[in-house]
Amino acid sequence: MTSWGRETELPPLLLLEPDGLVRGTVVAVCRDLELAHVIPVTSSQQALKVMRQAELSACVLSLSERELALDIISRLRNGEFRSPAELPVAVTSGSADAELAQVLKSLCVRRMLLKPFKIRDSIITVESLLKSSWVFS
Repeated sequence: MTSWGRETELPPLLLLEPDGLVRGTVVAVCRDLELAHVIPVTSSQQALKVMRQAELSACVLSLSERELALDIISRLRNGEFRSPAELPVAVTSGSADAELAQVLKSLCVRRMLLKPFKIRDSIITVESLLKSSWVFS
């Protein structure tokens, strides 16, 4: 079996990450550990396009374009994409405050990784997103 064939059998995960080193490392580690078929994008506009076209198992979104990324999550929760509205979501951010934490909680975001974070932490996050069943409370 080709590695391409194996990747298509893995759960699809959208990764919005503008930092090329982080993005490439997460993609490579997920592929090597056969955790997920990562669909890497660098902007919220690209993420939006993927969300419209693909049914995903989870996503990790950078908040570098904060309002656009939060809009994507809000639209997901409203059932506007092919993926289920309860899709597990994690975010990455350079900073956080109480207001952002409240918004993320209201959008049922599973985890926030503050930059700089260890790649190991992002992989653990991916594993937890893919292994756990998501239930809104």
